[in-house]
Amino acid sequence: MTRTRTHLLVASAGLVLAAVGCGTGSATPAEGAPQEKPAWSEPDRYSFRLLSESGERGDLGDYRIMVENGKVVKAIGLDESARRTVKDNPHNVPTLGGLLTQVQEARADHAEVAHTVFAADGHPTEVHIDWQKNAIDDEADYYVTEYRELP
Repeated sequence: MTRTRTHLLVASAGLVLAAVGCGTGSATPAEGAPQEKPAWSEPDRYSFRLLSESGERGDLGDYRIMVENGKVVKAIGLDESARRTVKDNPHNVPTLGGLLTQVQEARADHAEVAHTVFAADGHPTEVHIDWQKNAIDDEADYYVTEYRELP
């Protein structure tokens, strides 16, 4: 085999491997792809614990939240950042309905990532938003635990 032919063969093999390597290899939905919303509607009264992480936003921290009629009626900051938000900017403490609205708005604005994970009963357990993949500190990650519907 000539030297030129060897180089062409190596280059061709590299292109094929690069093209194969570009696939996700996963059956999960693409990041930012709309996902079917399970049958869950925000109840009149509920409580949950929320861990808000990532990015540079005003609602970071660990919270215990109670919601009535779609509005936060009680929020307790479980760490310093959350306590500061509850004290200085209580309007930044989200409801689960508010988080789902944020995901819908992010999808409408063509965010790179707008992904929600739901529990078996349909309430959101994780919300991940990243408006621009290459931008620094515009991500929002929320983790929901201790969800309870209240009488």
